[in-house]
Amino acid sequence: MDQVKTALLIQLLHSFVGGVFAVVLPLMMKERNIDIVVMGLVFSALPLIMQFSRMLFATVSDFWGRKPFFAFNGVLCAISSLIYYSAYLPVQFLLGKLVEGSREGAIWAVNRPFLLEKSKGGWKVLVHLRAALYLAFAVGSLLAGFLIVWFLYDGTMVFCALIGGVIFLMSLLLVGGPRMQFEARKALQFLDIRKKTRAFKIFLVLFFMLGLSYGFRGGFIIPMFLDGFGFPTETIGLVIGVQILLAGVFSYAFSRSSRMRQLILLSGLLYSLIFSLVGFQNPLPATGLLIAYGFVEGMAAVGQEGILARVSSKESYGTDIGLMMMGLHIGETLSLALSGILISVWGFAAPFLLTASAYTVFYAVSYIILSD
Repeated sequence: MDQVKTALLIQLLHSFVGGVFAVVLPLMMKERNIDIVVMGLVFSALPLIMQFSRMLFATVSDFWGRKPFFAFNGVLCAISSLIYYSAYLPVQFLLGKLVEGSREGAIWAVNRPFLLEKSKGGWKVLVHLRAALYLAFAVGSLLAGFLIVWFLYDGTMVFCALIGGVIFLMSLLLVGGPRMQFEARKALQFLDIRKKTRAFKIFLVLFFMLGLSYGFRGGFIIPMFLDGFGFPTETIGLVIGVQILLAGVFSYAFSRSSRMRQLILLSGLLYSLIFSLVGFQNPLPATGLLIAYGFVEGMAAVGQEGILARVSSKESYGTDIGLMMMGLHIGETLSLALSGILISVWGFAAPFLLTASAYTVFYAVSYIILSD
């Protein structure tokens, strides 16, 4: 089977499970009496664990190849699903998030580098990756509510564990790349930020602001925001699914554009506008704004993937992309941890206003730097 198509199919299954988790886990935790402040702290563990595991896996994969980490991702998918199956206490959900974070780290350490190495399409293959992610995530979100109705929470987690097994088997179809002996000195050279370009260092900071922004509207926040309107699980899954589906469609549509700077600017302006308004709306307009955000996310994805491809070195794709995302996940961890507290004190408008403000820094400076 074509290596690029196999990797994209693995990503589809991975993201499908992610879409199910995105809707099911916050509602599952609420039903099992987990406080929203504790929920924020539990969810904040994922991006940080993902980042540390991703950097480890990415660095090692530059020497040992990408295939083992695709397989490991499938194993961790099954394990995290089974942990959630039996979780009733915050510490049990935290353990699930630690394993889920490692699952995310395993695949994101290797998927972009693998596709850049196997594809001749340049950075646009990364947009196709993002489109595949969005579409599968959307399907998972759309079906999540129905899975809960059909199989309850426990059955839904078993279903996700079975998909993890399929991912493992599919990863065996990948062809392993040339293996090199691991050299600590060379690995440390890849990780040495001092030797990176000026643009790389600037975008490392900007991706921290991006992550800070994402954490204030990510994780459990939108599902719980919609749950606060009294929407059933099927409706929550439908809203999130349609939003992500639009993101996938428009990321693919905009991938043909060469105006990366303009896409970053326009998507940033729309992002800030939507999240400045959504926390103050009644159910119908708030839902409409969240669905419309899918269009904005699709546009923004093109610019973000273009930045990653532009600032990464061919000799160390895995490590460079991992370093670039370090700022993003540290920022996301901080804002997710704060979000539960902010919501409990001031409501959902507070994190939504903060996500709009932080994103303004990212897109404004990115637009200026890319003009160089």
